[in-house]
Amino acid sequence: MNGIAPMADPRFPRIVSLACHDLRTPLATISGFAKTLDRRGRLDEQQQRFVDLIDAAAEEMAVLLEQVSVLARIEGGTYLPALVESDTLELATSSDPRVVTRGSGETVATDAVAVQRALEALAIAAVRHGEIAEVAWTVH
Repeated sequence: MNGIAPMADPRFPRIVSLACHDLRTPLATISGFAKTLDRRGRLDEQQQRFVDLIDAAAEEMAVLLEQVSVLARIEGGTYLPALVESDTLELATSSDPRVVTRGSGETVATDAVAVQRALEALAIAAVRHGEIAEVAWTVH
């Protein structure tokens, strides 16, 4: 090895973006049918639980596809975030009780939704896989 990392295939981000786009159509069908069954009612308790599980899984997959799509745009150099003024303390704050935030924030211009999702996902992953009960963000 010469110590130089090989160049990534420049087609890869485009392929990933296309795959994310193509996966959204069948996912929308699954989600649509789950919502239709839910609205129709007339489901017994077990059927309703199954429809709720399908709908929740479809929503989670949509979020994951969006995250992979953003990663592909970042890798491909086409990511143009919508920058908005945000407080760093608010960005680190999570609705998950296992994520605690303390300190004082500062205003920054960033893609607030992406940053908040990323920080929350990182903290929750640390709790799930790090054998810790909570994550405490300290913001200065």
